[in-house]
Amino acid sequence: MERRTVKSAAGLWAGVLLSACASAGGPGATPAPDGYVSEAAIAALAEAAPLPAAATADPTVFDRVPPGGDRWQMAIVHAELRPPEAAQHFDCVLGARLLAKPRPALAHLLTRLAVDAEALTARAARRAPRDRPVVQPGLEPCQRTTETSRRSPSWPAGGAVVGAAYGAAFADLAPDRADAARRRGLDLGESRAVCRMNWPSDVTDGARLGQALYAEAVSQPGFAADLAAARVEIDAARAEGLTNPACAFERRALRPAAG
Repeated sequence: MERRTVKSAAGLWAGVLLSACASAGGPGATPAPDGYVSEAAIAALAEAAPLPAAATADPTVFDRVPPGGDRWQMAIVHAELRPPEAAQHFDCVLGARLLAKPRPALAHLLTRLAVDAEALTARAARRAPRDRPVVQPGLEPCQRTTETSRRSPSWPAGGAVVGAAYGAAFADLAPDRADAARRRGLDLGESRAVCRMNWPSDVTDGARLGQALYAEAVSQPGFAADLAAARVEIDAARAEGLTNPACAFERRALRPAAG
């Protein structure tokens, strides 16, 4: 299988909201591993995805979440989707503090899924290049961007692909919190639309791709062992009695909109 590794994504930390504790990475960190899914399977998933509907490029779809509010701030936090930091988005779902100490097995599992998600997103995007919302006049994103990132394809939403895959993984890691874990994975994708980096339909399609990707990953050699090792760390984290102080803010930011 051709090696695929995680690339750095443009992200803007909102430290006062969900501050990350010391991560497992560092100067001596090992290179990212391969993904779980073969190049052939990635290609098949990308080709099987229904092509997106014609984009309307209507910027008014973003009016319901104006900049500066709680949901906007939550989208800033959700812009960090790289392992191991991305694990913190599931702290409140699990009642734990996943970055309180290194969780190498969890980081390994999430990293391999992220590698696959990046490969699938890139492969699918070749079929239907679509401009991001941020190229529209007056639509500013919730994160720093470069000209390259602003001009990269919007479909499918990569954050939704990896978010849905993460959500499915945490559902298997903590079955008693499965529904909430999957919902949080979808929240991560929806934040990309709130952030104006992807059109809402690109997020919907990305989430479907992420779910299909995870279903393929679980059948691959080595996945079950990686999942079991990560589950040991999740169980230990939940037993530590630590909670993320930002959970009250998260509940407020992600509550369903009235009306």
